[in-house]
Amino acid sequence: MPESLDVMEAYKRYVITSCVSRVEPVVVNRGLGATITDLEGKEYVDCFSGISVVNSGHCNPKVVETAKDQLDRLIHACAYVYYLEPVARLAEKLAQIVPGGLTKTFFSNSGAESIECGLKLARKFTKRHEIIALMRSFHGRTFGTLSVTGQVGRRSYSMGPYL
Repeated sequence: MPESLDVMEAYKRYVITSCVSRVEPVVVNRGLGATITDLEGKEYVDCFSGISVVNSGHCNPKVVETAKDQLDRLIHACAYVYYLEPVARLAEKLAQIVPGGLTKTFFSNSGAESIECGLKLARKFTKRHEIIALMRSFHGRTFGTLSVTGQVGRRSYSMGPYL
């Protein structure tokens, strides 16, 4: 297990993980569906399922094929600088399935940016400054998202007052 220990030691020396009480003692090498495999070949059921990013399972063949196709054509272009077909098609699909007659979509680069946009929109349209958030909720680590995160410990490092 020296390779795993080497990775764990590198984490201790170079990666900030103070936002969690501990990191699971598994060095993930690959994943398929709901299973992850460590460097030594031991398999685990991944109950975190892409926490904070995407919940599509590991290496879902349809997702992998679509991602590879996109990578061969274009890795990134800003959706509010250029017109991008995948963005237009996704926005159109969302307009068709979202309830309440909502027809416009804002595409952000992170969950925190999405929450910040929601806070701005709420303030703009309600003309209010109070925000209700669920207890134990987590919305991100930016100043605005920490203001509505329901985990007091995440706001305990004396950076307030918050929004």
